[in-house]
Amino acid sequence: MSNVVLATSSAAYEQRVRRALGGDLNGTLRRWHDEIMLTDPSLAVKELAAAGVEVVGIGPNVDLQLALNLARAFDADRPEIPVIVITESTKGFWQRAMRAGVHDVLTVDAPNDEIKSVFQRAIETSKRRRSNLLDEIGEQGVSGRVITLIAPKGGSGKTALATNLASGLANGDEKVVLVDLDLQFGDVAGALNLKPENTIADLAGAPGHLSTTTLKVFLTPKSPNLLVLCAPDTPAEGELVDEQAVERAVRLLAEEFAFVVIDTSAGLTETTLAAMELSTDLVFICDLSAAAVRATRKVLDALDQLGMDRQRRHFVLNRADSKVGIEVDEASAVVGLPIAATIPSDRAVPLSMNQGVAVVESAPRSAVGKSFLATAALFTEAPAKRSRWSTLRSSP
Repeated sequence: MSNVVLATSSAAYEQRVRRALGGDLNGTLRRWHDEIMLTDPSLAVKELAAAGVEVVGIGPNVDLQLALNLARAFDADRPEIPVIVITESTKGFWQRAMRAGVHDVLTVDAPNDEIKSVFQRAIETSKRRRSNLLDEIGEQGVSGRVITLIAPKGGSGKTALATNLASGLANGDEKVVLVDLDLQFGDVAGALNLKPENTIADLAGAPGHLSTTTLKVFLTPKSPNLLVLCAPDTPAEGELVDEQAVERAVRLLAEEFAFVVIDTSAGLTETTLAAMELSTDLVFICDLSAAAVRATRKVLDALDQLGMDRQRRHFVLNRADSKVGIEVDEASAVVGLPIAATIPSDRAVPLSMNQGVAVVESAPRSAVGKSFLATAALFTEAPAKRSRWSTLRSSP
């Protein structure tokens, strides 16, 4: 059951939100207005949190500075409670809102479908954050499922798997973000026909406090459920992204998205290791060449020596139908992991990447499309976590 509060004196706007949500709100919507309490944000947070509030909408008819003060207090003391600010105009306000930790901003005249979407996203975010607080495993504290793809050699088909895995997961009801962490030559944007306005390099260089709201500015939408944090435009810009920036981004994305899929460069870089530390799942992908199989074994040995063994490990064999003298069982024995999924060779894969459409979208019934969807199903069917890591007045 969701408990949503509108901090406003406007009964009319409360009714509008109620109509926008219709019968889709599984819980209560209440209006709360206490001008004295609004001037004491810490006390307001304490009172609303004690009442079990999960999402707070502030405004309209609330001074914007008071709204930002309250949002900042929630972000500092109760970050599991997202705050939405309703204002007359968003012009020049977004930057201030982001710095205050506001989850989202609505204009007072926003259409009903936008109101519904914003509040539903906030409710979903609140549930994930609360689940993380109540069911935290280990020390890392991520709430979404973070899936990092690893390949010791280039040309393994890792980007094809990453784009199709993310697209397959996004076909469900959950929100998915795909991160291109190949900082030198990543081409997830090209594989999905995206023209990003911002990349992970822009995020790393962004001034001020990095919040979940700030992060959204740097994401490029591919579909309603799939957003992408694209690689830098040039290798030089990739040098600006360090492991601290990667860690902050992954942590925040895992709070907002059910699945975070991370494509990486070949080998093990410092930024890749930073992402792996926060991952719930590691996907190792190689083909049937002897060099690729042996290199995958070396990577696993290196991770064991580093003590990085908390994450779930999955071994995906690409071009598994290739006749090159090594059998699937032999590859599994050398790597030391069972085969979680196999991907057949198919010209549809390079064709789809050239066209900027994932195979699971363009040819889901093909053999390779089914194999990508089966790989995605591994993460929707298996356990999700193994990482350490006032008075409320109801209106009729």
